[in-house]
Amino acid sequence: MARARRPSMDHDRYGLDGMPISCRGADCDPVTGIAFPKTPTSENGGIPHLRVILALMMIAFVGFFAWQTHMLG
Repeated sequence: MARARRPSMDHDRYGLDGMPISCRGADCDPVTGIAFPKTPTSENGGIPHLRVILALMMIAFVGFFAWQTHMLG
């Protein structure tokens, strides 16, 4: 007959150091449960209008490729 495991030996609950894992978020170490340090971030840290610039570059590339393969003109 199979016996249930004791809760004290549940490997999903304790880290390698034997201490309980208290933090389950994505910003925590999965083994120790210690939260990772926070890094300061700015809200507008990127290049303005980056999506528009990338879309125009992709359209230009596809247009050049179509022109070189004589799909257009």
